[in-house]
Amino acid sequence: MSTRLFRRDWRTVALLVAAILVALTFANPKLPLPLRVYRYAFVIDITQSMNVRDYHIENMPADRLNFVKESIRQAVHDLPCGSEVGLGLFTTQSVQLLFEPVEVCEHLPVIDDVLSHVDWRMAWAANSFVAQGVYAAIRDVKNRDPGIRLAFFTDGQEAPPQTLSPMFTGKPGEVAGLIVGVGGAHPTVVPKYDRENRLVGYWENTDIAQMPESSTAYETKEQETAPRPPREGYYLSWLDENRLRELSATTGLRYHRLETPEDLMEALRAAEFAERRTTNTDIRWLLGVAALLLFASVYLIDGGKTPKRT
Repeated sequence: MSTRLFRRDWRTVALLVAAILVALTFANPKLPLPLRVYRYAFVIDITQSMNVRDYHIENMPADRLNFVKESIRQAVHDLPCGSEVGLGLFTTQSVQLLFEPVEVCEHLPVIDDVLSHVDWRMAWAANSFVAQGVYAAIRDVKNRDPGIRLAFFTDGQEAPPQTLSPMFTGKPGEVAGLIVGVGGAHPTVVPKYDRENRLVGYWENTDIAQMPESSTAYETKEQETAPRPPREGYYLSWLDENRLRELSATTGLRYHRLETPEDLMEALRAAEFAERRTTNTDIRWLLGVAALLLFASVYLIDGGKTPKRT
């Protein structure tokens, strides 16, 4: 008799505790735990070469800009809670940060919404001086917080083509992160859109102003070996990996070629970019698992039945 009462009582207690655990999940409980997290400033090139459609991956956008946006969106969703993400835009030779790094789990809807509205028409100038943009992004991150990692997304296309390279006045490696190469290696025409985003043709070499031999924005570092493009025909764009690898070596940022969102996630979650932080961690899943195990034990142990008396 006492054995049967004991078995019945522990099941009652187990069900009561499971119900309490389920109820606690609605209070959104958090527990401070030391976790490996990431802090990034994502900077996206929004110049018109990023409208080139040279990605061919199922269920992903074909144009460079939207491929980058979707890849970043998936990467942000994959980052652990406690990580922080900021978003900036690059065009001409400057970078504009849209928002400071914010915690990803708490602000995920806001991050998704801002990403979805990033558009080439937000560019405040048409030219693209990639090296100066990377250097400006590094300065910006360093001034805000050197602990933030930089991820700079660009195809490396500079327009108008340049014959001189700017000097990097910073210290290589003072800001860690990635230069992410976007696009394909095959030269492709660049779409020309009107302000309503309707295709009206393709950019031609005659549309691209020629860069002067010197400029107050440039200090001579070395003479570029690449010849100027012809003045006739379509203006072609491709992923300039040689240029981006040079910038990687100069700045200390790692180079990563964007081929799939999964590869980007792996690169962003490299151990060298992580930091340990005590973070208020959502433990609802833990309470839910514990409740599920208690419910299961009530019905699985001894088949959910009390033993027969002999």
